[in-house]
Amino acid sequence: MSDPAHLARPQLVAFARYRWDRIREQHQIVYPEGVLVLNPTGAEIVKRMDGRDLDALVNDLETTFQGTGIKPDVLEFLEGLYNHGLLKRDHTT
Repeated sequence: MSDPAHLARPQLVAFARYRWDRIREQHQIVYPEGVLVLNPTGAEIVKRMDGRDLDALVNDLETTFQGTGIKPDVLEFLEGLYNHGLLKRDHTT
């Protein structure tokens, strides 16, 4: 089964950004309608959404955290961001 095309190069939409909130000690995605609080794993995924393709993102995570087989979990997380309108919908290279 191939990866979803809309997740090929995951990036946050222009109106959303990642930040570390020092006061609340939380990883967050902030956007005009609100704030999405991320757990540490979600934050590590979002920090790597810099235009690289999905496989490179997953490989980086697996190398950094010395694990394998995480791609389904990463896809599920990214699909959630996409469904909430927080990922770019135009994924041309």
